[in-house]
This record gives sequence, C-alpha cells and structure tokens, in this order.
Amino acid sequence: QYKIEYGIYCLLGIILCGFNTFIPAAMGQFINMFNVETTYSAMLKFIFLLLLLYVGKEIVCYVNKILYIRIQTNAAFSLNFEIVNHLKKVSPLVIGRTDLSYLSQRINNDANDVLIFFISSLTELIFSVFSAGIILFMIWKMDSIAFIVTMFLLALYFFIYIGFKKRIYNCSYGMKEEKSNFFSRLQEQLEKIEFIKIHSMGSFFSNRLVASYQKLYRSIFKQQATIQAFANLEGIVGAISVCILLWIGGKKILTGDMQIGYFYMISVYFNMILEYGKEIVAYGQEYQEAYVSFERIKSILEIKEQSKGCIRLNEIKQIRIQDLNFAYDQKETIKSFSTNLKKGKVYGLKGENGCGKSTLIKILMGMYVDEYQGNIIWNDTEMRNLDMDYIREHVISVTEQEPTLIADTIYNNIALYRKLDVKCIQRAVDCFGDSILKRDNWDLQINEKSSNISGGEKQKIAIIRQVVQDGQVMIFDEPTSAMDES
Repeated sequence: QYKIEYGIYCLLGIILCGFNTFIPAAMGQFINMFNVETTYSAMLKFIFLLLLLYVGKEIVCYVNKILYIRIQTNAAFSLNFEIVNHLKKVSPLVIGRTDLSYLSQRINNDANDVLIFFISSLTELIFSVFSAGIILFMIWKMDSIAFIVTMFLLALYFFIYIGFKKRIYNCSYGMKEEKSNFFSRLQEQLEKIEFIKIHSMGSFFSNRLVASYQKLYRSIFKQQATIQAFANLEGIVGAISVCILLWIGGKKILTGDMQIGYFYMISVYFNMILEYGKEIVAYGQEYQEAYVSFERIKSILEIKEQSKGCIRLNEIKQIRIQDLNFAYDQKETIKSFSTNLKKGKVYGLKGENGCGKSTLIKILMGMYVDEYQGNIIWNDTEMRNLDMDYIREHVISVTEQEPTLIADTIYNNIALYRKLDVKCIQRAVDCFGDSILKRDNWDLQINEKSSNISGGEKQKIAIIRQVVQDGQVMIFDEPTSAMDES
C-alpha cells in the first residue's frame, strides 16, 4: 500500500550507505595529506568537503527517519484494520471463546513487530550487506591480512547465530504469549473493580495477577538471558578481532609499510564491518522474533470466516424452522425444534433460563449460520444461501437482552448514524414519557460504559431505535427486563 514511500525510503538508505562509506575514506585521505607537503588552502578545502559530507548525511538521515515513522505507523494501522475486519466476519462463537484483552494486545504487538522487522530490520540488512560488500572490497585492496581477519570474524558470527537460532525462537514465542496473557489479567483487574469490591475478591484477583506476572517474568528473564549470552559471545569475538587488527596495523606502521591515514581507514572500516556483522546476525535474532509474530497473525487470519450467501430479500412472508438442532461446545441447547413464523403475526418464546431462547434469536439472525443443523427457510430460501449482512441491515430490527450503547449522544444511539425522520423518533420517545429521552436531552453524551444512565433507560433507547428502524422482522429479547411496571 505504501510502495512509493517505501521506494524513497530505500533510495535514501542507499544514499546513507554511500555517505557512511565515503566519509572514513575522505578522513583517511585528510590525515595522509600531512605525510607530504600541503598548503593551508588545500587543507581548508578538504575540511569544507568533510563538513558538506557530515551535514548532508544528517539531513538525509532526518528525512529517512521521518519517512520511516510515516510508513510504519500507517502500515501498522492498515494491518490491524485488516485483521479486525477479518474477525468481524468470523463466527461470534469463535470470538466468544477468546479473551478479548489478550487478543487485542496480541494483534497490536504482533502487527507492529512484523512491520518494524520488514520496514526496518530487513531493509537495513540489505543496506548492511551492500555496504559490507563495498567495505570488504576496500579493505582487501588496502591490506589482504586485514581482509582475512574480517572474513574469519563474519564466519564466526554466523556459526554463533546458528547455535542460538532455535533457542531464541522458542524463548521469544513463550515471552510473547505470557506478555499477552499478563495484559489480559491486568485488564481483568480494571474491568471487574466493582465486582471485586462487592464480593471482597481483592486477594484472589491480586494473586491471579501476581501469578501471571511471575510467568511473564520467567519468560522475559529466559529470553533476555539467551539474547545476552548471544550478544556477549559476539562482543568477545569482536574484541579479539580488534586486537588482532591493532597488532597487524601497528606492526606495519612501525616498519613503514602503511601510512597512518590508511590504518585509520582500515580501523574505521573494520569497526563498521563489526557493526554490520552484528546487524546481519541480529537480523537472524530479529527474524526469529518477527517470525513468531507472523505465525500468530497468520493463525488469526486463517480462522475460517462465516459462510455468506448472495441472495438478498426485501420482503419476508414467512420463516420456517425445520428440525433445528444446536449445541454450545458439545452441550445441546436446541433439539429437534420446528415452527412456522408468518408475516403479520406476533410470536413469543417462553422457557426457563438457559433453555435456548436467546440462542434461537441469534440463530434466526444468522449469527451462527455455520453451526446449526436443520433448515431455516426465509420465504423459499435456506438461510445459508442468504446475504444475512444485508438482511440484518435492511430487514431485521432487534432489541437485545442487554443493549449495547455507543459512547455518543442519545440521538446517535437511537438513529445509529442513519438519516431518520425526527418526527418519527419524537413519537416513539413520547410513548415512554421519560424525561431523559426528551428532545432537549438528545445531545446528552453517554459514556463508554453507559454508566451515566440506568439499565431501564438503556432498554428504552434500544426499543426506540428498533421501532424507528421499522424492520419487517422485529425481534425483542426480554426488552423490558430492567424496567419497572410503570
């Protein structure tokens, strides 16, 4: 989605590689100027050239970082958006089995990890390999022994990484899982504060959070100990290599076989190779961590979406239910149920708690279209062949048992951002005669938890919005359970 910006970002990265490679060479040549007779004006020209190189590098670096932030932020939102849209098409039964706080943390963290790896780590790997190739060629041209030491170092880095690769992956996977679980427990503490207070469950929930933290701590410690051991081995190898280089270069300077400027260039380039080597090896570590995130995102995107037919109905004459069976996680809720619902009739469902009244309503609305057995025929069409998204939007109106309100005004919760006849809404509101629903209060903001209105008021708003939508099939799921008799 961001090909042009990414292309510019890569181009600027190549330019930065050029600056990083050319500046040490220019500095080495500046030092070598003093081995021969030179003029003051020539020195000033060289200093001015170095200044231009340093300033140019910083400007390109600034633009590159700003562009990176732009790409990474927008791409992360796009990926989160795609995953969430996919989950909207998944059966509510699947989502209902998942801890939503855990899922939210997992989606956001994994999406960012994958994109940061691709935009930053993978791109920098390409730049590192490109720059390392140029620098290795320059070191080889200046001193073959230094070139051999450098190649030996890179090979050693590679074998160290191979030895740590699998362990880093396993530790990273465990840490990410425990991190998501911990934030889920943390969210639980906040969401159930009132319940915890009412039932004096403070100690129990605190112990749950502490236990989750201890698992997270152990997983973080294990991961970081592995990564640190890997980094320390890198450091030891690098230190030994630097000392070997100093010995080789110092000996050649003492014997007059090398100018100090070239020694400076080799030293700087060798340190750059060390850094590039670390980046190349670190890429392997980052790859393992990002691969964990990628696999977790992939597992979400592979969750099967609900079936969706293509037939749209605009008029409903009857709904026939034939031998309907349904079970929640192997627990049979509806068994061999049949009935015929006709246009112009009012039907009621009566039964004990848990007998399947609300479940039947959700099945009729197409919420569990892949999970029921039997037939549900709208007019003459089996429900599995219908576009139930269209039907829910244009044909069905519903009041849920526990209505959900949006953190917005009373009016927007009634209209749901549709263009409706205000007089129609007013007539529906007048049926209740509730002061909070009067037109003067339509701009009242309902908060995120809907805690600034009562349960009965929530149900009245839900009934009003259902009535003004004027659906052909109107479904009420215990719509007055929170209201008083008056």
